[in-house]
Amino acid sequence: ARPQLPAPPQLPPGLVPQLTPDRPLGRRALGLLHDLRHRAAPRRRAGTLRGLAAALPVLDGGHALGRGEGTVAYRWAVGHGCEDVLRHLVRRVAEQGCATRPGLLKRFGEGSPGWLSFPARGWGLSLELPARAPGLTALLDELDEEVAAAGGRVCLARDSRVRPELLDAMYPLLDDFRELRAAVDPGSVFTSDLARRLGL
Repeated sequence: ARPQLPAPPQLPPGLVPQLTPDRPLGRRALGLLHDLRHRAAPRRRAGTLRGLAAALPVLDGGHALGRGEGTVAYRWAVGHGCEDVLRHLVRRVAEQGCATRPGLLKRFGEGSPGWLSFPARGWGLSLELPARAPGLTALLDELDEEVAAAGGRVCLARDSRVRPELLDAMYPLLDDFRELRAAVDPGSVFTSDLARRLGL
């Protein structure tokens, strides 16, 4: 049997409203929260390490700090040699004035041979953008086109808005997936909103 892990640390109830605005946290505020959490940690080992998401303080409603409602998750990857594209995409987000929670840049090794596998050799960037930011839809459509033109892709696991006409360029083995799906499930009994929206 797996050992029972302790619950994630909870912030004192009176502290939560003042430290959790609806907008993205600034660098200083986030630093202060991390410092407070570090100082509140016990001095002795209390258990084994947990995953990062589980270790973040959990607020009322179950949301971890740094994430929240009202955001659009945007995750994309481009290959090595496309660093200029990556810089340009980040610059476009900044120019649009879309304040974001801290992003996550990853360097990927060889990707999986899976037909719809997201990671591919190169760079991946994840952003949480405010859903109400003016012009966000047009900006993300523009970024999608640049990612596809560079031979990159958006992550379908976190996507809720990419246009279906860009998918073939992003996922070159998509026809193989569709062929298998049609053979195994010709009536599309097993489907999802994502599959319906993108014609998967």
